[in-house]
Amino acid sequence: MQRTASFLVVLLCFFLSGAAGLVYQTVWTREFAFVFGTSSLAVATVLAAYMAGLAAGAGAAARFAGRIRRPVLVYGLLELGIGLAALGLPVAVAGSRWVYVALFGGQADLPGAGGAAPTLFHLTVSFLILMIPTAMMGATLPLLVRDAVRREDEVGSRIGILYGANTAGAVVGTLMAAFVLLPNLGLRATVWVGVSLNAAVFVGAWWLSRSRAPLPLEDRQAGGVSAGPRWILLLIGLSGAVSFAYEVLWVRLLEHVLGGSVYAFATMLASFLTGIALGSAGASLFATTRQRAVLGFSVVQLGAGLLSVVAFVALDEVPGIAFSLQTSGVEAGVAHALISMAVLFPGAACIGATFPFAVRVLATGERDAGPASARVFAANTLGAIVGALGTGFFALPALGFVGVVSLCAGTNLALSAITAWLAVPRHRRLASVAGLGVAILLFVPPPAPWKVLRHSPLLGQREPGETVYFGVGRATTVLVVEHQGRWFLRTSGLPEAAIKPPFFRTWSLVAHWLGVLPVLARPDAQSLLVVGLGGGVALEGVPSSVERIDVVELEPEVVAANRAVASGRGRDPLADPRVHVHINDARNALLLTDQKFDAVVSQPSHPWSGGAAHLYTREFFELVQGRLTEGGVLVQWIGLGFVDEALFRSLLASLTDVFEHVRVYSPPPMAGALFLASDAPLDLETSSAEALMNSADALAVYGLRVAEDLAAALLLDEEGSRALGRGAPLNRDGNNLLQTGSPRVLGRSLVGGVAQMLGSADALLQPLPASFDRWYLLRHLPAWRAAHIVASFTDPTDQQIGRALIRLKQGKREAARALLAEALAALPRHREARAAFLLLSQRAITAGEDPREIIASPLEGSERVVTAGWQRLGSDGSVQELEPALAAIPTRDPLAAAGYRLRAEWRLQVGDQAAAREALEMADLALHASGGLPRDLLLRARACVAAGEYAAGLQTLSLLSSELDGRTPRGRALARLGLRVAREIPPFDELADSLSQVERGLRGTRPRR
Repeated sequence: MQRTASFLVVLLCFFLSGAAGLVYQTVWTREFAFVFGTSSLAVATVLAAYMAGLAAGAGAAARFAGRIRRPVLVYGLLELGIGLAALGLPVAVAGSRWVYVALFGGQADLPGAGGAAPTLFHLTVSFLILMIPTAMMGATLPLLVRDAVRREDEVGSRIGILYGANTAGAVVGTLMAAFVLLPNLGLRATVWVGVSLNAAVFVGAWWLSRSRAPLPLEDRQAGGVSAGPRWILLLIGLSGAVSFAYEVLWVRLLEHVLGGSVYAFATMLASFLTGIALGSAGASLFATTRQRAVLGFSVVQLGAGLLSVVAFVALDEVPGIAFSLQTSGVEAGVAHALISMAVLFPGAACIGATFPFAVRVLATGERDAGPASARVFAANTLGAIVGALGTGFFALPALGFVGVVSLCAGTNLALSAITAWLAVPRHRRLASVAGLGVAILLFVPPPAPWKVLRHSPLLGQREPGETVYFGVGRATTVLVVEHQGRWFLRTSGLPEAAIKPPFFRTWSLVAHWLGVLPVLARPDAQSLLVVGLGGGVALEGVPSSVERIDVVELEPEVVAANRAVASGRGRDPLADPRVHVHINDARNALLLTDQKFDAVVSQPSHPWSGGAAHLYTREFFELVQGRLTEGGVLVQWIGLGFVDEALFRSLLASLTDVFEHVRVYSPPPMAGALFLASDAPLDLETSSAEALMNSADALAVYGLRVAEDLAAALLLDEEGSRALGRGAPLNRDGNNLLQTGSPRVLGRSLVGGVAQMLGSADALLQPLPASFDRWYLLRHLPAWRAAHIVASFTDPTDQQIGRALIRLKQGKREAARALLAEALAALPRHREARAAFLLLSQRAITAGEDPREIIASPLEGSERVVTAGWQRLGSDGSVQELEPALAAIPTRDPLAAAGYRLRAEWRLQVGDQAAAREALEMADLALHASGGLPRDLLLRARACVAAGEYAAGLQTLSLLSSELDGRTPRGRALARLGLRVAREIPPFDELADSLSQVERGLRGTRPRR
């Protein structure tokens, strides 16, 4: 009874050891990433060093465990030593950074990842730093086995329970670190939690050892060779390799459904470890003799192979199951856990059972249990190193998912057959079944799970379109699909970029502005660094004044995906001789180079993903600051759908803590924010004028024609940035709020809530430069920001006209007409009121009504030529004669959009494709001048179809259907006209689906919410 109680205390201590170990592993992986980066090679070397330390510790324990008379006390001392080593590890990592930079830093150019010397340094330093704590971790199991196993019939059972308890603790440690400790405490305080667990284990072990008599020394030589069959060590090593290969495989596949957040990864890992823990505990009931253990090892290898194939085949049903769970009200985290358990648990349970079976096969009796468990653990861990490195670096890129699961399952079945054949007596039927399974896999591999691979965890649905490119990289899976004429780039299911062919509408400007905003701030910039290639969209608009563009990209498959669509896109950025691509982690590359840049554009992926999260922290911004030339600028992107107000303010506070001057821009349609930061003053009201003059045509494509276009996108100036960021916690390496917080705000992000956040800090509430045309700004702003301009007017009539223009933006035409009529009665010469009233009366003027009577005064300037054009459209259509006068209308004129429409109309009347392409250019100018009115989208669609650019026409009609307000007669009328344009598109097979979708959208126009 006393032995049972003592064993339960040992189990509790070993459970806490497992929890502390996974807490440390989570923290240490991040600590090393801050030095070596997150390239797959750097991460793999750290993981290999970690597991090598475990194997070394187990190997040492195999030799010396028999000489230790108080193994529980030594175990407790080892746990205390692990905690002390954990406290010193950050200092050691910081020292390794200094040595790393001293040895490999100072490079003139950005280095690529890999290289024999840096890789050897990563491995050596990781091993040296991790050796002490991980070796102590690896030695703990053999010591506890020496204490707990006193009879031969306890060899398999108690070892299985010990291993299961430690793994169950690892499950708790994984979940606790991801869901509680890191989000609330950060890295440093999380380490102290692990140290506290180690201290508690030491106290428990010390207390338990006091009641124990010292154990006798083993009769045989310490570290003597086990008399059991040595072949089991080779088999358990191969089994360990396969086990880690499965872990890599399942994580990479389930990312497409669960996402790549720390929570998703922790849920998957916890599910895998739960299976291992329960499988080990279950095997302990059967591993009572060597014969039963050999049979059990063969059976669970057969089960692991077969169940993994079944799970792989069934994986395609997971997206549908996930959707059903969430639509039925199941919380996302619970749904993810259920899915992970269903997929990972069965095979993992078989994998967990292999350890106690293997130990029982090797051990000759209770005195051999400790060394046998150490040797099995060491062999299994060494195999795990091979499996983790081999799968990520070689097997997945070379064989793909189908090849890897076939190889792993085939290895499981082969191990089953070999074990059954080597058993005494032989199990010929079991060997035959396993061998038959291997043969079937060779000739009939399982199908690829395309429903999963094309699933987007953010969209919650299958990615529509045809697959153009698919590549399994070392760090992520890259997919490019073509849909409605555009290419959509996805990494592990997460959207990265939309790549457009020629003549497609640039609707969301934020990605394009990434490449032009630095030049607007620093027109003399000659060198540019872009962090993250994505779809190469940011590179497309970089003005020719920039002489060199360096790009740092983590995943080579992203580069390959861009090359796969290069021939069809409007501009291939990789063909630009200025562009130089470096495959590396951005922090690692910047750490090792002395190269300086006039501007850095940082567009990392989603802030919760492992390869991008550390590119949003204060430490990264400080690193960038050191690589900028004097007066250089940083442009940092963030998707507004990924942050709430607290996270936005945290990011803002981190930037203003490093840089003296910070501004925030959000170009239409305000889907993302661009933080512009520098140590030198930012006077874009002046600098942008020079850039617009130098690169007028290049910038006009992205809606930048006059300085007011840039001002319309300004959310926060320097003063507003500091005010909004003041008091917010910094986003630090040691406490990455975006990484842990952004996955939790996707349903309540800043999209639609920017106005409330900005409040009095809105840049438009500050005095505008005297040279700015406030009416132009008003016309180009969304209604809620246009109200700020109206409030700045001192004249009551100006305010009334401003309110009328806002009513027009809201589709309230009659209310706007009434306000304008009243204002014109007071100020009949007011340019904005006259132009707006004429635009409201266009149909009447086209029908023959005299515009001078409509506004009760003679026409002036653009009014005369535009109304003449409308009248001619209503009669003989001879608008072409007005071309010189229409072309002379200034950009800021309130009738500029009407002028562009007329110039497009007469070109469409010409009837040839060359004129239609000119009409398309005019339609884009009209869209910009009007702020994106649906009527201009319809005009653009007509021009696309007339020019033979049918896919671009469908894209424009799709945008039109999303913009129409079905509550108004005008919205329904535009939808009918859009359908008429759609019917002019020939029924090409490749456009059939898109055409049907667009027609359904136009027919089903509903009121916007």
